[in-house]
Parts: sequence; C-alpha cells; structure tokens
Amino acid sequence: MARLTAKKLHGIWAGVTMCWDEQFRFDEETYARNVQRCIAAKVAGVYTTGSTGEFYAIRFDEFKRMVDIVSDLCGKARMPLQIGCCADVTFKTIELMEYAAGKKAVGAAQVNIPYWMELDDRQMLGFFKDINAACPDLPIVHYNIPRAKRFLLGGDYRKVMEVCPSLIGVKFTFAGTHFGQLQDAMMATPDLSYFVAENLLVSAMQLGARGSCSSLVATNPKWTLKMYELASQRKWDQAIRMQQHASRFFNELAALIEERGEGTIDPVFDKGLAVASGCLLGHQRCRAPYTGWSDETVKIVRKWLQKNHPEFLFPG
Repeated sequence: MARLTAKKLHGIWAGVTMCWDEQFRFDEETYARNVQRCIAAKVAGVYTTGSTGEFYAIRFDEFKRMVDIVSDLCGKARMPLQIGCCADVTFKTIELMEYAAGKKAVGAAQVNIPYWMELDDRQMLGFFKDINAACPDLPIVHYNIPRAKRFLLGGDYRKVMEVCPSLIGVKFTFAGTHFGQLQDAMMATPDLSYFVAENLLVSAMQLGARGSCSSLVATNPKWTLKMYELASQRKWDQAIRMQQHASRFFNELAALIEERGEGTIDPVFDKGLAVASGCLLGHQRCRAPYTGWSDETVKIVRKWLQKNHPEFLFPG
C-alpha cells in the first residue's frame, strides 16, 4: 500500500485540472495525458478534485472513472497520490473516500468540511469522527478554506486529532490573511504537515510548513520545484526572491484578467493559465455556471507570458 504519513507529506504537489470535451463530457484521454505530464515533471505528488479540479461539478460515475485513471498511472509510476473527496454532506464524503480507499496507489484523501451551513463544534467533530470510522486506514488531509464557512485553527485541530487520528495534514489556504494563525496552528499541532500556496511558500517553510498544493507548477514545473528546493536547503535569500517574484506574477496576471472582465476563481484561473503556458493539454472550459477564459484571452495570456514572463512557459 502507498499510504502517506505526515512525514512523507511534503514538497510541491500538482493539482490536475479536469478536462471537458466540447459537450462538457469527461475527456478521459486528455486527462490521462495531463496526469502523465505531472508525473514526468517529477513533482512530489499528484492530487485531484479540489477547487481547481472542480470537485463540485463531477458526478459519482465520473469521479470513479477519474480515480481509476489517475490511480493506475500514479501506481505504475510510484507517484504519491491524494484524491480530493470533497462534498457537502458526510455520507457523500464517505462514499468518495470508500471508492478511493479501494485503490492501492491512493496515499490519502483530501476533504473539506460540509459548507452550505456553518458547522458548530459538535457537528464539525462529528464529521471527522464519522469519516475516520468509515475509512480508518485512509489518511486524511483537511482542505481548510474560508468557503466552507468554518475555518479551522490550531485549537480546532487539536480537538480533531482526538477523534480523527487518521488526519496527517492541512492545506491551509488564504495564508496571507491568516499568517499569524498559520504559525499558531503549526505550533499547536507539530505532528501535522501544513501546505500553503506558492506566494507564501518560503515564508511559511521558515515557520515549519512542508509544501504546496500548486497551480503554478502547471506552467514551468522546474521553476516552482527550484523555489521549493532552495527553501528546503535553507537558502532563504534566493528562495524568498523567487517567492516575491511568484507573488508579483500572480498580481500582474490577475490584473490583466480582471481588465478583460474574465474570471479569477480557482478553476477558471488555474486551468486557463495551465493551457496558456502550454503545460497542460485540452481546453480551458469549465462546467456551468462557471465560465472558463475565452480562446482569445488564452491567446493574449500566452503572448503576455512570452513577452513578460517566459520563465512560466512550459519548456516542452
């Protein structure tokens, strides 16, 4: 079995975008080719079906087929794998986890807490207790995001670990607005592995964070992997300059997209950038009501990258 532990959970993980054909059906062939590209880039691991992976837009039969494809490819390549098992109610989360747990290549499930109405402590801890009981041998990474209405902090995670010993890590989003709380959480739960976005990766690694679930890696993977390597080697001056460069890049690109009146939410922005960079194959379309960038915007972004940021063009 390829199950993960907190100590093994580190590095730059590539989020695989979902692929839809012109009829918005799951494009299995292109999806598989993109997984293979992530594997070839020698990232630390692959993860699926978070926000960028459009978990909310996938039917259960499509989820199962996606898991079949990615677990087969990652298993053959011995590539660590997390499956996003995100849903809006406990039984759906368990249903997804049970299918993922049946695959030997799956190292962990990445879960959110149900998000339509804010959970109190009893409900939140009950959720973690239930999913741990359903799949006690499947490690869990919590996708901690304000969209779930309940954003967990260090004291919360201490309570969660009591009822859910399978918890090994946290994807701590929006760390820029919660940086002090990130530090407190890592100090309160040093046995968990914390991941942040690329624009604060080096700063967070100085505090003890261990990696990033990255969208930037789906441009020129070597660039993001180098930033992590420098930080791992504690070459802080060089690494922090790269972090600042990544932050400026995201700000500049977001301004360009907003100027064009197109979307900057996770799946739209991440998929559009991955296609414009040449790293990932397929089309940038997203399932309704979310709308991917227009073909014209993708062309404009590619030209903008060529002129202003060629370091984020896929070298292949």
